[in-house]
Amino acid sequence: MLTKRTLIKAIAGAVTLAMAMPAMAQGEFPDKPIRLIVPYSPGGGTDVTARIVADAMVKHLPQPIVIENRSGASGTVGTLLAKQEAADGYTLLFGIQASLALNPSLFKAAKYDAKTDFVGISLLTESPYVITVPGDSSIMDYEDFKAAANERLTIANGGSAALLASRLLARQADLSFTNIPYSGSGAAISDILAGRVNAMISSPVSVLPHIASGALRPILVTSGERYPALPDTPTAQELGFDGFDVSGWYSIVAPAGLPKDRQKLLSEAFNAALSDEDTRTRLVQAGVTPSARALDGAGTSAFIETEIDRWSTEISEAGIEAK
Repeated sequence: MLTKRTLIKAIAGAVTLAMAMPAMAQGEFPDKPIRLIVPYSPGGGTDVTARIVADAMVKHLPQPIVIENRSGASGTVGTLLAKQEAADGYTLLFGIQASLALNPSLFKAAKYDAKTDFVGISLLTESPYVITVPGDSSIMDYEDFKAAANERLTIANGGSAALLASRLLARQADLSFTNIPYSGSGAAISDILAGRVNAMISSPVSVLPHIASGALRPILVTSGERYPALPDTPTAQELGFDGFDVSGWYSIVAPAGLPKDRQKLLSEAFNAALSDEDTRTRLVQAGVTPSARALDGAGTSAFIETEIDRWSTEISEAGIEAK
């Protein structure tokens, strides 16, 4: 016979179970796929690198990372989209030098501030830019490039960082080539291979396969030291441009307000993926250099803030106005 006491115990147990069910259903973070917004088109260097990193994360998170390409306005479209997403760790941004440190100073439409709108997760890679010409071009080295640059040479820019690097080089070397901006390196590569432009400046990851096949020829890299993947290609400094050192970087960031415990978990997972020998080998083969800094979330944020300050000053001193 159901007594009053038994009934009360049964109701209390049911209430306790009901209260516990939401927490059980929700599970631990992450309990669903994580969306990684890549603010550039598929097939370019940024996209290739993002996919290598996303693949590597399978070993380090219980849920997959799903790439979502949102290109446009040199990375501004995807970055603005990420800024508006919930700060819950389920939407991340593949943040690069151009989209986070340069665009707000170059484009009026880039209405975001990476210092306040995003928090760092991990600094992934650091690599220079490379100037290439078609393999059948009469331009064989920098001296030929310099001569052609003052005779209506056109140079494709695979993104705003590459555009800035080419402008800084032109200013320092007193060159007068015509810059042709692209929203990403994929379309720029198509045009240089088709002969519609004379040269291109981009991240190495975009062009290494074409250099290996002979379709493109490297002329110089923008780093202070020779790039391991292109050991025979001179640096801008070797060619006489003292102090010229422009390197791009890839990072993972999240919308501001991300809980500290989730920031820590994600940072540790991405850094663990970067420490995998297979992942590092794939990145190097793709043409990017894994960062040796192993920065945590706070360290990544601090690095990006330093880059923003550096490049906003460079852009201002170069007399480049936002368009």
